[in-house]
Amino acid sequence: MLEACELPPRAAGWTFETFERLPGLEEAYDEALEFAEDTSATKWLVLMSGSDRGKTHLLFAICHRWLEQGRPARYAYVPDLLDELRQGFRGDGDQSFEARWHFFRNVPLLALDDLGTENRTPWVQERLDTLINYRLTHELALVVTTNTPLEDLPFRIRSRLEREGRAIYIRAHDYHTRPDRRGRR
Repeated sequence: MLEACELPPRAAGWTFETFERLPGLEEAYDEALEFAEDTSATKWLVLMSGSDRGKTHLLFAICHRWLEQGRPARYAYVPDLLDELRQGFRGDGDQSFEARWHFFRNVPLLALDDLGTENRTPWVQERLDTLINYRLTHELALVVTTNTPLEDLPFRIRSRLEREGRAIYIRAHDYHTRPDRRGRR
């Protein structure tokens, strides 16, 4: 299941236990942990903020916890997910577009990293809208990180994330520039 999740190598140690709970991260950490433990009232979680605020660490931690519990999950950096789908047009069997598309739509937890960084072509918007709508209608878990304000996302995607998800804006300082870390790298 870990291989199918496709967490990048840097995610190996990014768990709830290694997460540094800084001021401004409490709500995001608590909700992410509840979501990962399946004690949250929501099936969708949206983590929003600028860069280097802890969103992706929490996304990886959720995936790790799901896998530890024997529940399948799939991590995807959104632009790479779309590239993977496009590559399927040249593939067969498990590598075909249809097989990849079926997997992304049906995996019990889909963790989308950096929604809003994709090139917004009509094909991309249709795929993302269809993917999110499918997961909504089939009541499948979804975690999203984004640097993009919700109001700047396409309307259909935004409306589903707002209606079905718990959206948390992280107000913490950039990890690398927060006052107690300046000058120490």
